[in-house]
Amino acid sequence: MKILNEDRTSAVAGGTALSGFPATNVENDRPRKPWISTTTTSETFTISLNASVGYPVQAMFLHGLLCDSATWVLKNASGATVDSGTLDCSFPAESDLSGNSNNMNNYFVNQAHLLRSFFVVFDTTVTDNGSVVLTMTTSQNMGSANIEGNSVASWERDGASAGRLLDSSGDAINIQTHGRIFVGSHIVALATSNPVTTDTTISSSTLATSPYQINASNTLTINGGVTVTVTDDPTSAQITSITGDGTASSGIGLSSDLTTIAIAQVFNPIRIGIARAGKTIDLPTPAPNMSFQYKDYSVRRRQPTGGYSYQQRPIAREVQGQSVLTTAQAQSLQNFYRGFRSKPVPVLFVEGMPTAFEEEEKGNLFGYFQQPPQFSFINRDYQNVSFSLCEVI
Repeated sequence: MKILNEDRTSAVAGGTALSGFPATNVENDRPRKPWISTTTTSETFTISLNASVGYPVQAMFLHGLLCDSATWVLKNASGATVDSGTLDCSFPAESDLSGNSNNMNNYFVNQAHLLRSFFVVFDTTVTDNGSVVLTMTTSQNMGSANIEGNSVASWERDGASAGRLLDSSGDAINIQTHGRIFVGSHIVALATSNPVTTDTTISSSTLATSPYQINASNTLTINGGVTVTVTDDPTSAQITSITGDGTASSGIGLSSDLTTIAIAQVFNPIRIGIARAGKTIDLPTPAPNMSFQYKDYSVRRRQPTGGYSYQQRPIAREVQGQSVLTTAQAQSLQNFYRGFRSKPVPVLFVEGMPTAFEEEEKGNLFGYFQQPPQFSFINRDYQNVSFSLCEVI
């Protein structure tokens, strides 16, 4: 069991952040107030370290991460790679059938965080002012990965930098039941290839951002009654706000003033909720019969006539266990608790599990002690401790 109690982060930095979601958000204790990048492809996030021989960087913790792929590199002060790895960015549950509300895509309904958290124990530690460099990408089209309803087909501009997403029938997309569109998601307009290398027809929803270059033997056809305007209007925008379910006029706010246009892609945002890197307290693995359970905040309503209604809400994890500690280990845990008390902290609560268990993803949480740990003396050399942790979402 490990507790990342000594955060050795000296600074954090990413690329340009979405307004209101700066890189420094990862240093707070609120996973749902994240850093969100503005990039539509690949982003680098750097955690600068202030380490020493007495305070080595032994582990990294990430919570509230969202991206399509992620790798990390641990570097020393000279910039040499000390350790590196890849994070598993696959979702715990998913279906490849969109528009069906009765399959495993229910996983995406009102989840606080779509990916598991990561507690990475480094094979080699850093004892100087090095860094952890994360490289994350986003590339999958979430516009057609809807839980219910239809895929995203177009953007309807209702006002300056505001409007709605529509399906192919022109009906507004319900963002809540669609389930795969968030604050920070990128909306990318459908643009005509330019230069024109095949026969192309322009309609009222055609977008071009530079004068058309028509290659030899190809035809550019303009539909009757259509006026062609070459403009430098933006071809993509990022969602900055969603009011209600996003179906009302101006229900979705954007980072730039996107005109009414057909939509080609809706990409996931690249974001991180919590990031820590530092020294850990190492304690024995909890004794057998440690319990693990979910704290489900969903609403369940039984009706007097036998009916049932419900509302899906996020879930947190709870862990209760006991460990036998040496007197020195017990003192370290007591000192830690006297300092942190109700403050949440990254915890790896199981170690040495079979590889298939993936303990650095499934055996950790960003949690707090639900009540003070209780100590009892076995003898002068050993103490028994019981504890209860609850995850912060």
